[in-house]
Amino acid sequence: MSSHSVVVGYDGSAASWAAARYAAGETAAADGSLRLIHAPLERAAYAVSNPLALADDPQTGARRLADAARDALLGEYPGLDVRAVVADRAAGAALVRATRSADLVVLGRYGRHTAAHVVAYAACPVVIAGAAPDDTGALAVVLGVDDPAPHVPALWFAFDAARRRGTALRICHVLPLDRGADPDERRQLSEALAAWRPAFAEVPVAVDVLAGLDPAARLLDAAAGASLVVVGNRHRELGAVAAVVAANTTCPIALVRDLPRRARLVDTTALRGM
Repeated sequence: MSSHSVVVGYDGSAASWAAARYAAGETAAADGSLRLIHAPLERAAYAVSNPLALADDPQTGARRLADAARDALLGEYPGLDVRAVVADRAAGAALVRATRSADLVVLGRYGRHTAAHVVAYAACPVVIAGAAPDDTGALAVVLGVDDPAPHVPALWFAFDAARRRGTALRICHVLPLDRGADPDERRQLSEALAAWRPAFAEVPVAVDVLAGLDPAARLLDAAAGASLVVVGNRHRELGAVAAVVAANTTCPIALVRDLPRRARLVDTTALRGM
């Protein structure tokens, strides 16, 4: 079995196709496996892409659509380990179940009801893919944090993403609206990162403190120059800043509550102590 398993939700929309392409790129880069999951729609929905599908029952239309997406991904990524799955339940429930054996689940930007359900209950990090250009790989990964002691799963995910991309990690400490900039914030955050630098020595790191009347806007500004934004998600409900960024950034955003499955196979005890 591959050491890196990715799941993507696909409903035939342009947004879900962008998510599928992003997931395929992540999978190929990690030499992993991809499951493309499609939950059957109403019969008429399949006629949008194939008028002949009006004659199909929903299961047949679903299989045709899922297989066509798989074949298109194989055209872009020959040799990709990708499997098209037609779900036997609603999209949100099917994707949450799939996350139990996955390292990453990728969703399109505009399936908001499904995305909210998956973000709340996923057993692995969730990426909501935007419409960023394909040449963003050289851009930095941005991690938004709201505490000088960052969320360990989000920090690991951000470092690992930057290492795999061969790019820098920009850590942005976003201050709450009711608190001004503390001169010690940058020092405290830098000290908290000290244990991580040996494990990710090849990743250049920059630390910024983003203070101001609208911290979400400041983080969105940082995201404009990023290949990926990472936000820790300690609870089932997104925080106010994370929710605004997730709804408005055009680059992919990773919402991380737990360590990916493959990260649990390595010793992170020392890092968890931070």
